[in-house]
Amino acid sequence: MDREAAVIRAEMSHTRAELDRKITKLEERAKELTPRQLTQRFLPEYFTDRVIGGILTLIGVKLAWGMYRKNARRHDQLKTLASAYGRW
Repeated sequence: MDREAAVIRAEMSHTRAELDRKITKLEERAKELTPRQLTQRFLPEYFTDRVIGGILTLIGVKLAWGMYRKNARRHDQLKTLASAYGRW
């Protein structure tokens, strides 16, 4: 009877140790998945990368704004022509 109890206690302590290791691993992984850690992982690390990205974004905005204005101007011209010929 004592031997069975000792075996059961040993298995319980072994199981408890395994669970503690798993919990520790999960806690470490949870710390890695915080929003701050994720942003540090996926955002560019270097200042120059951020500057280049900002410049490219500004160039894209400028090009898009130019196309918008160009299309608005074309629409106004067509409207003027159509009204001159009485079709608008």
